Amino acid sequence: MTSTMAVLRAPSANRVYASRSGPLAAAEAHWVLGAHLGAPSRVTERAVGGMDALRIEGLEFGDGDALRLLGSLSGTLGVLEQVDGGAGEEGPLLRPLDIPSVLRHPDDLETILKYPGKTNEQFTALLVNLAAALSTRRAGLFDGTLTLLDPLCGRGTTLNRALRLGLSPLGAEIDRKDVEAYRAFLATWLRTHRYKHTVTDGRLTRHGKQLGIRIDAELAPDKQAQRDGRGQTLTVYGCDTRELAHLLPARSVDALVGDLPYGVQHGGRSAAGWQRSPLEVLAEAAPGWRSLLRDGGGMALAVNRHTLAHSDATAVLADAGLRVISPDGAFRHRVDQSIDRDVLLAIPTDHPQAEQLAALGTDERTP
Repeated sequence: MTSTMAVLRAPSANRVYASRSGPLAAAEAHWVLGAHLGAPSRVTERAVGGMDALRIEGLEFGDGDALRLLGSLSGTLGVLEQVDGGAGEEGPLLRPLDIPSVLRHPDDLETILKYPGKTNEQFTALLVNLAAALSTRRAGLFDGTLTLLDPLCGRGTTLNRALRLGLSPLGAEIDRKDVEAYRAFLATWLRTHRYKHTVTDGRLTRHGKQLGIRIDAELAPDKQAQRDGRGQTLTVYGCDTRELAHLLPARSVDALVGDLPYGVQHGGRSAAGWQRSPLEVLAEAAPGWRSLLRDGGGMALAVNRHTLAHSDATAVLADAGLRVISPDGAFRHRVDQSIDRDVLLAIPTDHPQAEQLAALGTDERTP
């Protein structure tokens, strides 16, 4: 049975991207629903009682997967189902539905830490949803089995989102101060919330050479969760992202989420010092990232269009064995005067669902 839904957008979501919040929400829904459910739904913007919403038509409901997906979208406030009105009613009515929760930990794990350059939490959720949707192991987003890597993790915004989803994420960050700041924050948060946990750090070496520090954490809300196997782990490698291919097993990552340097702040280190070119960072890192992705893996990369053209990024990723399937400007929105942001969606060229996923980027209903 197919249904028509109205997804109310949270007021806070509408402030994040200003006039682009609606198209971004529609684009996320199009890709996430299309990938998870195997067929695109018709997604359009509309208003419900003066509130911003998305109208989503053609959803197949059976085991509740579609409703869970709607609830997981980054800007969802509530979900309403269109039903036939009774006698004397003008047109169809909208019935509120209970949304299954997909988040395991309090929201302050994502929101409490503030610092200059932090990626917005809602945008981070969008990136995670998109990368996971492209993976053949996408169902693992909801049962904790999806392996997610942020190879440019900064102070852990993506890692915290992954933890809230019940995942055991991996991250890498070259700036030791960011790694240490994240360790201090996570340890304090876990202690404040009385979680069963351990957070340790040590030297990260390769062939006897110290690369940086490594942070390992284990956590569970309580002893019962720990005994039931509902605990989680987290590892942060304090090193250049180009070292990851030597530190992690090949073909071990399901979803890769990255917020590339925008050319406003640096994002990688070369023999001569800090790099400022996003294209250089991508060209040097992409082969290693591909070696870590499973053949059925997915990638979502945030980029600044002012400093990294879609065509250049597409060519670099193609050289690394990755295929960009999102059209130029599919998620375009302005962050500030110097950042015109977009999202690149990429999959391995030998992805078993490559054509099905690529079709989402050319579907006439693509927002």
